Amino acid sequence: MPDTETAPIRRRRWPVPASLLIGLAPIVVFAAVSAVRSRPSDDYAGVGTTIDSVVHRLILPELIAAGALALIVTGLGWWRIVTVDQRRGAPAWTILAPGLIVVAALGRLPFVEWGVRPLRYYLLLGVAVLLVGVFEELLTRGVLLAGLRARLPEFWVWLLSSVLFGLLHLLNILAGAAVGTTIVQVVFAASFGSALYVARRTSRSIVLPVLMHALWDFGAIAVVATGLGGSVTDFDGSVVALGLLGLATIAFLVFGVVTAVLVSRRDDRPRRLARRWRDVPARHEFETGRPSRASEDVGLDRPSA
Repeated sequence: MPDTETAPIRRRRWPVPASLLIGLAPIVVFAAVSAVRSRPSDDYAGVGTTIDSVVHRLILPELIAAGALALIVTGLGWWRIVTVDQRRGAPAWTILAPGLIVVAALGRLPFVEWGVRPLRYYLLLGVAVLLVGVFEELLTRGVLLAGLRARLPEFWVWLLSSVLFGLLHLLNILAGAAVGTTIVQVVFAASFGSALYVARRTSRSIVLPVLMHALWDFGAIAVVATGLGGSVTDFDGSVVALGLLGLATIAFLVFGVVTAVLVSRRDDRPRRLARRWRDVPARHEFETGRPSRASEDVGLDRPSA
């Protein structure tokens, strides 16, 4: 029995690396704060459809949230790792995934009745959606992504960051959104997050996901604010065109998810190969029936004679 006075003291290691906890912490805090301050609202569907709503329900809250997150990133010294992918890229063809989403986002703009709102509304809405893009991308495709990469394979980094981004939209229920509509939003956001993940990988920067996010939100809000709030008959054939655009968007999102799977698994290929060959005995063992010194060191079993 070893002498307790001379035996080395083994310190228990924390099972989760600090950077992983830091990556998850802002998203947990944001969810908690949002849940506490949420109040059911009868006009939830109309958020951002008026100048007052854009300023008080989008710009001011997002400015505070983005500013607080920026201070956290500055304090951590994480700006480089949360905004730039220096060592991670993607094949050139993968730019097609975010490119198709941009096409779908631009396809919404012709359905905006631009003359319904003053120019000031569109300028303020542009600022609002840009703040939303900065905050949500810095939160999920930035800090969360960097934290997950501290321990997990890239496949799980993509999957968890996209799923958590989608689940954040469950908070809309507390603000008055219908449950069924919110579930659709969660699925859409998780799929949309996959395309944004690919956008970061292909561009090696968080700037493209931010702009894509802002462009999509601008079109989605502006269409509702200037037209879709009216009756269906007001739109005539536009409703059919929007439906076809929606079907195309679903196909684009599925393509984005598949692309994200391929890109993330491409990163993990060396890890999978190392795991596969870890248990393969050396050639010396097959020829002599004796374990090599290297296999003894790593604890490999002897091959049967």
